[in-house]
Amino acid sequence: MITWIIIAVVVIGILFLLDREIYRYEGIHIGPRLQAWLYDRWAEKYDRDKQASQTQDVEMLARPLLAKISTPPEPLLLDVATGTGRLPFALMSQADFKGRIFAMDISHGMLQQAAKKLASHRERITLMQYESLPLPFPDETFDVVSCVEALELIGEKQFAVMELARVLRPGGILLTSRGTEESGRGIVVISAEMLTALLHNAGFADVEITPWWRIFNRVFARRPGTLIPAGNKSLKELLRCPQCGNARNFAEVESALQCQKCGKRINIDRDGIATL
Repeated sequence: MITWIIIAVVVIGILFLLDREIYRYEGIHIGPRLQAWLYDRWAEKYDRDKQASQTQDVEMLARPLLAKISTPPEPLLLDVATGTGRLPFALMSQADFKGRIFAMDISHGMLQQAAKKLASHRERITLMQYESLPLPFPDETFDVVSCVEALELIGEKQFAVMELARVLRPGGILLTSRGTEESGRGIVVISAEMLTALLHNAGFADVEITPWWRIFNRVFARRPGTLIPAGNKSLKELLRCPQCGNARNFAEVESALQCQKCGKRINIDRDGIATL
């Protein structure tokens, strides 16, 4: 009898920990591959589950971002942890956004949903599956970098913020977010003061933290300097090889890009998703 009680207690404890890890912290402690698997399972329901916040995406994300990037007229934008492409979708709904977006996520399932939503804008959006930092781009590549509803789910936040700064051009704009204390994720929530310090440590200025919806704040910051626009570029013109580190040296081969130095192959599937 005692043995069965012990087993029951252990099972309940494991289920409790799994519940906290999966539903409260979205798998941040179990590694990128298992986390990607969890997001794959969630992908088809994600937009329905996030509907409360996504109804404000144009008003609270797209329009304010466009006000910050009135020049250049065709910005080059990197969206880290794009999920189902909510920010690209909101931006593409605005006639005055003429830029090109590179959207990356660890989950192929999420990117498949993004590909469906953004199919009519395929010529201006590149989707990429990539699991971990550092980002596979050279320094000062993008005019705008975004990372929405994801920074709190990255373990080493200072390194993550420094990576976002590294690939942003001087004068460029960062759009990110802060999970609030009301989110119930106490272990991953960072205060507005701490986030501001992380951004300043990474070289950002003009940090603006604004209430967005109950469990998130919207955050803008700027990399000091005068922006010289990146111009319209393709993935092969921007990518730094994840294997050898060689930058901007990829050639197009059948349904793929290939590093001309080490031979690393970046496959591109029928949905247009590049697997890095």
